[in-house]
Amino acid sequence: MKSDNQKILIRVPNWIGDAVVSTAFVAACAKAHPGASITVLAHPRVAALFENDPDIQSIIKIFPERSLWQTARGLKKEKYDIAYILPVSFSSALMAFWAGIPKRIGYSAEGRGFLLTQKLRYSQKDFRSRHIILDFMKLLGREEAVNAPEIFLSPEEMKWAGEFLASNKLQTGNITGFGPGATFGPAKRWPRENWVELGQELVNRGHQILIFGSGEETELCGQIARGIGPKAISLAGTASLRQSAALLSLCSNFITNDTGVMHLAAAVGTRVTAIFGSTNPVWTKPWGEKHRVIYNGENCSPCYKRECRYGHYDCLKKVLVADLLDADSVQ
Repeated sequence: MKSDNQKILIRVPNWIGDAVVSTAFVAACAKAHPGASITVLAHPRVAALFENDPDIQSIIKIFPERSLWQTARGLKKEKYDIAYILPVSFSSALMAFWAGIPKRIGYSAEGRGFLLTQKLRYSQKDFRSRHIILDFMKLLGREEAVNAPEIFLSPEEMKWAGEFLASNKLQTGNITGFGPGATFGPAKRWPRENWVELGQELVNRGHQILIFGSGEETELCGQIARGIGPKAISLAGTASLRQSAALLSLCSNFITNDTGVMHLAAAVGTRVTAIFGSTNPVWTKPWGEKHRVIYNGENCSPCYKRECRYGHYDCLKKVLVADLLDADSVQ
C-alpha cells in the first residue's frame, strides 16, 4: 500500500470510556493512511491513555484555561492535512475549522455541518443503536471494526504494578477487580450493599478484591472495601489512569458498572462482566467476545437518565448477587 505522508489530527472524546474505545480508531486510521503522521488532540484527563501507542507520533492536550481560538492558532502552525473529529460537539468542529485544516471529517450534529468538509448524518437514536466503535469507524468509510481498543503499557508500568501486588501480599490468579462507580449518575450504579455482599462471597471463595474508582468515588469505594474486609483494597483517588490500567491487566476478572474503567479493563485484556441499567449495552458494552453483559432490559430502559425518573431503579436492583457469581462471570 502506498504511503500518503499526510499529517492527521484525531480529536478524541473527553470521556475516559469513549477515549479508550477510540484507540481502535487510531489503529484503523494508521492502517488506512500508511506512512501518515498521527497526532491525537485530547482533554488532559484522557491524554495519558494514548501514551506508548506505536501509531501515534504526538499528543496535544486541550487545556480548559485556553480559549478555542488560542488552541486553534497553535494547531494551525502544524499544517495538518486531515482532521477526524470523533466528538459530536460544536466546539470540536469549530476548532478544526479555525485551525484551517483542509479536510475535516465528522458527524453533522449540533448545527456544525457547515464547519465540516465531509459530514456524516447524525441521529441520536441511530447512533445509540450500534456500538460506538462502529460509529467511529464510519468516519473512515468502514462498517466494521478492524482492531479492538488497546492500551499500550510499558515494562516500567508493569513492574510498578507487580511491586504493588507484592507489597500488598496480592497474588495474580485470584484477584477480582470491582468498578462500582459511574460518573454519569446513580442510574448507572449497582447498589453499594450488593457490591459488599458480592465481595464477601468472592473472598470466601479465595478471591482478593481491588476496587477501582476516581477521586470523586473515594468514599463509595472505601465504604465497599471496609464492608468486604481486609481482603479488599480501594484504589479510588490513589492510582493514576495508567497505573489503574496496569493493575487491571493483572486481574483475573473485572466486574463493573457501565463506566470508563470498564473499557480500560477490556483494553488491557482482562475479562469483564458489565452491569447495565439505564444505558444500552449495544452502544457501549465492552468490545470483545470474552466479555459478559448483564442487562435486564426493563420496559423503561434504556432511558439514559442520570437518576431514575420513577424512583425505583429496578433496572439495577433486579440484578442479583447470584447473577454475578455463576461460572460465566467469575473464574
